[in-house]
Amino acid sequence: MAYGSPQSNKYLNNLIRTEHINDANITTAKLANDAVTDAKTATSIEKTLKFSYSFDVNGGDTAAKVLAADLAGTAQQLPSGAILKCFYLDIDLAFASSGSATIMLGHTGVTDSIMAATAFDNAALTAATIGWELCAKGTKLPAAKNLLFTIAGAALTGGEASIYITYQETIA
Repeated sequence: MAYGSPQSNKYLNNLIRTEHINDANITTAKLANDAVTDAKTATSIEKTLKFSYSFDVNGGDTAAKVLAADLAGTAQQLPSGAILKCFYLDIDLAFASSGSATIMLGHTGVTDSIMAATAFDNAALTAATIGWELCAKGTKLPAAKNLLFTIAGAALTGGEASIYITYQETIA
């Protein structure tokens, strides 16, 4: 094979591709469970966690409810060092109340860090008008925190939603 010939270039190109995509270099195990970290990919990757609220599971009394990853109660926290950016409420069943209930989203220690008190029937909590919203307060978590769904003013009598929280990990 002559130096610089199409055959030598093809050989080298295949050799480089094979080495970079070799099974020993990229495996499912390395991709599982966030094994490919921000430090290994980029410093600007956002992450999103899903939490769930249901009147039938969490109740509607006036209190701060610790939300889980799903309605089965799978524990989940916002990670230490997370910089909270925005949130999305995916309303599955409209919130209901016989009074003037308000809803806040926050984390342990700051109940309104994500969404300030909002009337349960406000357009901001209606499936047809909802969109990604910036968190109410710029927050960098000093430690892992629970997501709180706080009901105030009056009890809720119904409702179900998935809450998505997008955050940026702190890069060392």
